[in-house]
Amino acid sequence: MTGELERLFLRVEDTLGIKAEEDALKKFREYLISAYGPSCERPGVLEKVFTSGEAAGFLTVNETYFFREPAHFYFLQEQLPSYGEQIRICSAATSTGCEAYSIAAVIEQYNRAHRPVSYHIDAFDINPRVIETAERGLYGIHSLREDGKDLRYLLNPYLEKQENGYVINCDLRTHVRFFVHNILRPLEEEPYDCIFFRNAFIYFSPRNREKLLSNMAFALKKGGILIMGVSETAGASHPRFDEKDRNGVFYFELSPAVKTGLNTAGAAEFYREPLFTGTVFSPENAAGTQAPSDAETGDRKGPSPGKTRDLHIDAAGVGDILDGEGEAAEPPARIREIVNEPGTGAQFGGNELAAAAIFLLNRGDFTGTGRILRVMEERGDLSCTAFLRGEYFYFQDMFTEAEFHYKISLGRDTGFWPALYRLSSLAPTEALRNYRAEQALESLNRSRELRYEVFIGGFSPDYYLGALLKQNAG
Repeated sequence: MTGELERLFLRVEDTLGIKAEEDALKKFREYLISAYGPSCERPGVLEKVFTSGEAAGFLTVNETYFFREPAHFYFLQEQLPSYGEQIRICSAATSTGCEAYSIAAVIEQYNRAHRPVSYHIDAFDINPRVIETAERGLYGIHSLREDGKDLRYLLNPYLEKQENGYVINCDLRTHVRFFVHNILRPLEEEPYDCIFFRNAFIYFSPRNREKLLSNMAFALKKGGILIMGVSETAGASHPRFDEKDRNGVFYFELSPAVKTGLNTAGAAEFYREPLFTGTVFSPENAAGTQAPSDAETGDRKGPSPGKTRDLHIDAAGVGDILDGEGEAAEPPARIREIVNEPGTGAQFGGNELAAAAIFLLNRGDFTGTGRILRVMEERGDLSCTAFLRGEYFYFQDMFTEAEFHYKISLGRDTGFWPALYRLSSLAPTEALRNYRAEQALESLNRSRELRYEVFIGGFSPDYYLGALLKQNAG
């Protein structure tokens, strides 16, 4: 990626929160040059392009159709009796509005079968063009697909045939309010009973995911529910949400309070603030405990601000360093300096730091592991770093904290199968355990050549494949 595209990538991440694909960035930049000339990146132009929605039109994905992932709408039918006589639901990142109208059709059917309730649906997207489409309620045949066909009868009374498709009639449209909104900004409406936020989480950068989850947490009523895409739940974690499952549908319920309870004696609350800001937790920086001195940890200030994201780790490189370790009492030469040197700082590469952390974990040296992990966390927010922090807690039987960091790991890389493997073993129900095991199997089959097993004991991928298959069969 060229310097121009990198600058544009960072601007997109800061403004829209999403991880833009390189091809989309190239098309966006070509548009900027054609529309605004060579000086298109000057601040005034970019600000206009982002605030007007032009950028979102190039960089957001708008794949949607009616009753997508139908299990969620059956689940909504079951939930409606608990919402009282006035129901408020939000369709976040609604795209062209198929989801919002599907929700409305479910509630209308409930009203025909039971005592009518009053309901209102807020639906928003960052892209003004798709909101215009949603407000018109005009759709082509591609919006009616095989997935969800069993629920299509709910929508039929509200579809009026047009020359090139269908239009949603006013009976349904009056219950839905569409507007343009960036989910990284708080929702200032009345709280909702339920928020649908599906198949969009994966497009957001890791450092923005906790922020958008916070915004939705504080937009829900007590006990409110967040429904995410089927493939997204394992990678989402937030102190205000409890993960639930009902008949194979996985969702999040707003917890009445921030979760607490480290398994260490005398430890303070797990989270200092109700709004999680993305700072990775470790016992050494918990409130009420004394942070290690510079002499114990080396340069606690870390590298300069311009180098805070310079950590690079690849599993193959870590594996190469650890190869030949066996049962030796002494670590391999490339690790020895890190293990024995109290000031592990920016002079070491990411592979060496990760290998040292793994070596010390296997030794049971949690003090040394914690020191190295702090350096890694200061230098980057990679999936494998969060996973190793999870392992740090897991091997000390601190499973609540371990699970949290495994989910952070998946939030940064949904294909990192070691985290799914661990999460499947920690799942509180059989249904959730099997679901996570299936996800881990899929991810392992896709990425076994990446040697991720180095982070989780170093056995061959076939070992983990067999363990997951056995777990699923059981």
